[in-house]
Amino acid sequence: MINPSNLNLSTLPSVPLEDRSQLPQSPCIYFAIDSLGTVQYIGRSVNPKNRWASHSKTTELNALDQVRIAYMFVDDANLLTPIENALIAWFNPSLNKTERFNPFGVGMLGLRLRSGKKAVEIAVELGVSFATVRNWEQLKNVPRMTPASMQKVMGVYGCTLEELVAAELEIEDRHND
Repeated sequence: MINPSNLNLSTLPSVPLEDRSQLPQSPCIYFAIDSLGTVQYIGRSVNPKNRWASHSKTTELNALDQVRIAYMFVDDANLLTPIENALIAWFNPSLNKTERFNPFGVGMLGLRLRSGKKAVEIAVELGVSFATVRNWEQLKNVPRMTPASMQKVMGVYGCTLEELVAAELEIEDRHND
């Protein structure tokens, strides 16, 4: 994958925050870096140009001095999330500190890993297909849930409502990229 200690952010291509419309349209990890060289935010997108057209962190980053968006291309879009997680853990950017960060991973995968269960076990316990669980974990589909099924999912994964909502939001964020 990637060794964050070997990453030299100053050698990555970048654009000033105000020129974010010049970002590429290819899968990459992006770093919002302030004038002191501090990484303030790390994210991932299959199309950073579109993602930054209405990014939720723009207002906070505009309040900082001379922010630039550096980016690193990732050939396999399926690796975006694990690479992003590794880089967030390494750089610990202040604007990534939310309740949604999960050291076991992101979304439903993180919830499953924390539960110690296999995907097939989750599928059996919930009465869904293995493919359905994998699609949730690969951030392809949002689980469709009624209040009763939400309660069942929380029991199977051993998570709180807040953690389940955060996992669902991660899937929706992926689809908004």
